[in-house]
Amino acid sequence: MDADSFQLRIETLSYGGRGVGRHEDGRVVFVPRVIPGELVRVAPLKYHRAYIEAETLEVIEPSPERVAPVCEHFAVCGGCDWQHLPYALQLEWKQRILLQEVEKLCAVRPDDIPAPVGVDEAYAYRSHARIQCRYDPTLKSGFFMKKSRDIVAFEACPILNPRIQETLDHLRSILGRQRMYGLYSLEIHAPSDDILVLGRCRGTMRDGDLKAMNTIFRELSISGLSFVMLGPPRRDYVLGQRACRYEVTSRGITSHLTSGLGGFIQANLKINDAMVGHVMNLVEGSARILELYSGCGNFSIPIAPVAGEVTAIERDGRLVTQGRMNCKRNRAANVRFLRMEALKAVQSILNESVHFDTVLLDPPREGAKEIMQDLPRIEAERIVYVSCNPTTLARDLKPLLAAGYTLASLRLFDMFPQTYHIECIADLKR
Repeated sequence: MDADSFQLRIETLSYGGRGVGRHEDGRVVFVPRVIPGELVRVAPLKYHRAYIEAETLEVIEPSPERVAPVCEHFAVCGGCDWQHLPYALQLEWKQRILLQEVEKLCAVRPDDIPAPVGVDEAYAYRSHARIQCRYDPTLKSGFFMKKSRDIVAFEACPILNPRIQETLDHLRSILGRQRMYGLYSLEIHAPSDDILVLGRCRGTMRDGDLKAMNTIFRELSISGLSFVMLGPPRRDYVLGQRACRYEVTSRGITSHLTSGLGGFIQANLKINDAMVGHVMNLVEGSARILELYSGCGNFSIPIAPVAGEVTAIERDGRLVTQGRMNCKRNRAANVRFLRMEALKAVQSILNESVHFDTVLLDPPREGAKEIMQDLPRIEAERIVYVSCNPTTLARDLKPLLAAGYTLASLRLFDMFPQTYHIECIADLKR
């Protein structure tokens, strides 16, 4: 037994998925793969002034709610955090953590807290995944180990949808025969019958690499294959199409969308449908909607039938092009895509005194700090904030609340079962 180990009673769970207890010296202790109420023996990994990071050695008094993880690699793989929690308990704790993060920084509780939106099947949901690769000397592929760049190799992953798993099996077989030594990751998009594969390689094209690419494209019968050689110089090689199709169906309306290699498609399409439907309900009847960080139109296109005009702002030129194509495909004549940074777009709107009654934003995990001081000056009656990080959401809500907005509702959507990740939609009214 570790000489520095000690017993710890788990009090709560934190954003990040770890359990929280308190050491006898008063410092908070963070430890993974535990459940509140459990008594565990832990080994300290790293000491900080105000807290300790630790690892679980033994669960002395397990929670009656603890379940056996589905995956044999759960203890070491960085893909999942909460397979030891039953799914209903995962939802409960995500809701608590979300509200705690917002209340801690903003000192406010939403006027309305609808029930979290979960899934019927908490496994086999991921429609895209990035698999890490290395020849050592044979091909080793899987996810990164927790807090490490080492690869946890697996044969099958329970969170991948069947199309991704089947594609990955075939890729491994081909790359075992046709080696690409610079290969370090494979990204697979499989939201529908269209399947795209994006490989990333260090260095330049080697003898046999092009043959391997053609073999992959021919034998897998996928829609598109791209390999990025980082070089220098960087080179992109593409076989087949660059985009894959998927559908968003909400409130009986189906939107047909495409997103390209390197673009963004939600990992859980059923939850994405639910999120889009919720946004449609919130923005319905808006005369003019400004959407920031719009991507290729995941929200812009589906909300078109319930709004007057939609102006979609996106900085990535490829996504803007795809968004415009999605407009034509869905006959969304009231949606226009503009290539622009979000901050420049907001400043331009203020300079030209253009009015929008609703602002919708779906920023990356880092949030939208750069626009929060200027955004209230647009004086939109409603701001709908789609977030994948409750910490940056709370930070961004604070200046909006100070400017006179109220947090009308906050709803959790469980995009990533078995993980600590939290997707939510905040509705603010002036």
